Amino acid sequence: MSDRSSDITADEVRERIRLAGVPIPEDRVALIHGFLKDALKPIRALDTRAALTLEPAPTFDAASERDRHGRR
Repeated sequence: MSDRSSDITADEVRERIRLAGVPIPEDRVALIHGFLKDALKPIRALDTRAALTLEPAPTFDAASERDRHGRR
């Protein structure tokens, strides 16, 4: 990735660990940092503006009084 400013920092990893409440020893933060940075590379490199928009997906209404066959 060419834009180094969007890389996740070790401090951000520590904050994510704290927020998740996962007990990870400090000596493993560098390892987790590397994993997370590698996992996020393809996502951060994706330009969502180039993706075509699709029609909204159909929704399911569990509170509906009738099923799809018109029966109660």
